[in-house]
Amino acid sequence: MKGHGLTVKRAGGWIDSLGTGVRARLYTADRGERHALTRWKDATPITYGAVRMSSVDWKLGRRFRPGTWLCIEFNHTDGAPCAQIHR
Repeated sequence: MKGHGLTVKRAGGWIDSLGTGVRARLYTADRGERHALTRWKDATPITYGAVRMSSVDWKLGRRFRPGTWLCIEFNHTDGAPCAQIHR
């Protein structure tokens, strides 16, 4: 995530996977509720020598309530890393 204070300008992530069909979306978790923030987006495959990954990012420019969790979900893994938004 990139931004200042409670405003997130950009968010994104990558996964150690390369190939067609890798997609991701963002969601928020706040006060025990999960809300979709974006739709599924195709990730871009990237290769750096032997390192292969898929990357995705969004321009958000949104302000969030303090303590909100912003999470990224990939369709090729069970995990969903999150970051908490705070001042």
